[in-house]
Amino acid sequence: MRKYSLYLLIFLVALASCESKVDFTTPATPAGQTTDLMISEISTAINTDPLASGARPHYVEIYNGTGSSKNLGDYAIGYFAVTDTFTLSNFSFNTATSFILTGTLATGKCYVIASPQTDAVTIKRDTVWGTLSTTAANASTPLQLSGNSGIALLKKDGAGTHILNGNAYKVIDVFGSPLVGRVNSKGATSARNNIIWTIAGETVDTRNRTFWRKANVTSPTTDWAAAKGTTAGDSQWTISGDRAWSYLNIGLPTQ
Repeated sequence: MRKYSLYLLIFLVALASCESKVDFTTPATPAGQTTDLMISEISTAINTDPLASGARPHYVEIYNGTGSSKNLGDYAIGYFAVTDTFTLSNFSFNTATSFILTGTLATGKCYVIASPQTDAVTIKRDTVWGTLSTTAANASTPLQLSGNSGIALLKKDGAGTHILNGNAYKVIDVFGSPLVGRVNSKGATSARNNIIWTIAGETVDTRNRTFWRKANVTSPTTDWAAAKGTTAGDSQWTISGDRAWSYLNIGLPTQ
């Protein structure tokens, strides 16, 4: 008993002399420092879905796990909608389909770009971007993420091929890609969009979901075919149930 008490005393003294590396007020961050900003969460939804109650819960979350603050002015979001399952093409962006970010993003923090038609109470956001139309609008208009809408994170680069506001950018991370084939959704028929990318083994319908980047992903990628995966295990993304949107983790770095 005396030996146990001595060991306990030594342990308590050592513990008191060490500064804790754990911040109990915030969620755990992804496993390892990230090499650059990444797309960390996204929500898709068919605008006319009756279970959406008229809301358009479309948003994109960007995460900074690099270990230092980042100037968001060096980055942009690009939106690219496909219209069939088979046409493959490169990303292309113009003033209407791109959004140059502003401000500074501290390390360990997230930045949320949401449709202006999202519920501001339910979906926390840093800025809004996209159409204000309440009709079943043209899918080529941001920010309507309905299963066939590709999102690219772009970064300023002198060798980049995308020119936005006179600056060259390159794509560094994607959710969806026009270079990867799609399939016809087997879910409920929509008047506007029945095209999807299969993701994490989900081949029936990915049009009404929340997606989270897995915590073990530490680098952005333009290889959407590999990132979306073919199973829940090999995908970089965790996917919610159909029409089971979850907004509890918006603005936080992990699921």
